[in-house]
Amino acid sequence: MYDSTICSIEDTNQIALKVSEKIREGTILLLNGDLGSGKTQFVRFLGNHLESVDTISSPTFLILNIYECKEKLKIYHFDFYRVKDVQELEDIGFFEILNDEEGLIVVEWAERYQEVFTKFKNRTIDIYFNFIKDNIDCREILVKGNL
Repeated sequence: MYDSTICSIEDTNQIALKVSEKIREGTILLLNGDLGSGKTQFVRFLGNHLESVDTISSPTFLILNIYECKEKLKIYHFDFYRVKDVQELEDIGFFEILNDEEGLIVVEWAERYQEVFTKFKNRTIDIYFNFIKDNIDCREILVKGNL
């Protein structure tokens, strides 16, 4: 588990590096935090550390982006912000990807459908991005789970 107060973009990069060293096929990263708290930037850094050959971008409107990495690892990057219900997840093939145990699954706004991950806790790393009350430039990043 990591619990860090970060006040620079480089601090976020360092946490992404630590997490990237723990990832294996089938890992699920659940990213939780308010709008603008750094979730997508974290995924960009993570993709860099995993040598993504694709540009990492927010899947807010598409719900899913898939990135290829040099080591044949795929990153399935979901954003649940605009997902209306569990049926929409079914329609885009989310559960098929979740059950496959291949690649890395990263979910922004995971707290919206936390219940779908209950039986996958052995593969899950929860990451919380929290604003620091009196310093808008700083965040607390808490990483816990199957490290």
